[in-house]
Amino acid sequence: MQEPGAAIGHVMRVLDMHTGGEPLRIITGGFPAVPGPDLLSKRRHIRERLDGLRRRLMLEPRGHRDMYGALLVGSELPDAHLAVLFMHNQGYSTMCGHAVLALGRYAVDYGLVAQPSSPETQVNIHCPCGLVRAYVQYEGGKSGRVRFHSVPAFVFATGRVRAGGRSGSSKPLGYTQSTGGTNGYSC
Repeated sequence: MQEPGAAIGHVMRVLDMHTGGEPLRIITGGFPAVPGPDLLSKRRHIRERLDGLRRRLMLEPRGHRDMYGALLVGSELPDAHLAVLFMHNQGYSTMCGHAVLALGRYAVDYGLVAQPSSPETQVNIHCPCGLVRAYVQYEGGKSGRVRFHSVPAFVFATGRVRAGGRSGSSKPLGYTQSTGGTNGYSC
């Protein structure tokens, strides 16, 4: 069975951006409609039924090993200006800081925020990890630097582990494993 979009001649529209050299390919059109009641259901649908399109956009010859993608989809969150599914050369992710920075500017520059305000405009981006708030500088009708607040982080585990050396001896090492939020700033 051929995946939708796998046919020769199928056209998808993208906008390539970067944040400090980190690439982001925003898929703006031509991707099949993605059904699902919530963002994670939509990601599951794409992973199970449309993964060939991710590979076409992220891998050679159209992409490269460092390519990162953002598919804009509908959100079930009323406060979201946009919702996004992140993809890359190996699959899908729940959050991407450099993509959020680029998407903040994209939302302001391409009218996803109805009335940008000076000196800073808040852009609510629904990511698989939750609602992320980007703050885009906005002066004289132009967007500028971006920062964001992600979902809250929490400590998953703390403790001590033993790491073996070449001689077979081991040393105790402390660790803290956390998951969740990230705060980012553009340069």
